[in-house]
Amino acid sequence: MSESSEKCRENGEKQPNIFYRALGAFGRFLMRVVWWPTKIYYKEKFPQKGNVVCVCNHYSAIDANAIYSKLFDFKGRIVVKAEALKSRFVEKGMAALCRAVKIKRGETDIGAVKKIIRELKSGGKVLIFPEGKCNKGANFKYMLPFKDGTSAIAVKSGSVIVPTVYYRPLKPFAFRKNRLIVGDPIDVSGFEGKNVHEVKSEITELIRDKMKELRAQIDEIVERYGGSLKKYERAKADAVCAK
Repeated sequence: MSESSEKCRENGEKQPNIFYRALGAFGRFLMRVVWWPTKIYYKEKFPQKGNVVCVCNHYSAIDANAIYSKLFDFKGRIVVKAEALKSRFVEKGMAALCRAVKIKRGETDIGAVKKIIRELKSGGKVLIFPEGKCNKGANFKYMLPFKDGTSAIAVKSGSVIVPTVYYRPLKPFAFRKNRLIVGDPIDVSGFEGKNVHEVKSEITELIRDKMKELRAQIDEIVERYGGSLKKYERAKADAVCAK
C-alpha cells in the first residue's frame, strides 16, 4: 500500500477506487517525464524531513507539477481552490494524483484547514499558493496580494515555511524556459504561543519579502547570466573578493 493510501486511511478519508488510482499513477508518470520541464535552483535547501509549508507564485494550475514531483517526490498535498474542482471526475482525479485539498476561496473553510494541519502535524508537506489565484497579468514578475491563511496554518502546525519562486514569461512555448528557485526555510517557531490573528499579517509580510528577494535573484540568474547558476555564484564571489 502506498504512503498516500495509508495516510488516507489514517485520516479517515475515502481512498480513490482502482480506476482513479491508476489514473493518478499515469498522471504522476507524465508529471515526472513529460509535463512542465523545470530547472530548479538550490534544490538542496528544501527540507527532506519534517513538516513543511511550501509557498510559491503561480501562473497556471500546471505550475504545481515541478514542485510536487521534484521537491515533494509525490508525497504531501496541494491546496487547490474549490472552483477548479467543480467536476466530480476532476476532483477524484486530483485526489488520486496529488491528494489535493480543495479550499473555498474568500471564506474560512474550517474542514479544509483542519485537513491541512493534520497532514502537517503528521510530518507531511503541503504546497500553498498564497496569492490565492493564478497571476494572469501582463507583468509576470509582479506578485498579487498574499492571503494570511498560509501564515496561520504554519504557526498552528509548527511547520517551517519554504519560499519558492517561478520564472516563466507569459508567452507561447515558455514551458521550455521554466525555472524555479528555492529559498531558505523560514522558521516561525518564535510566533508559537502568540495570538495567530495578531501575528499572521506580520508573517505574511515576511513571506512576501523573502519571495521578492528570490524574485530579484532568479531574474538576475536568468537575465544577466543566461540561467547559469555557476556564472552567477562566481560573479558574486568575485564581487566579495573585490571589496
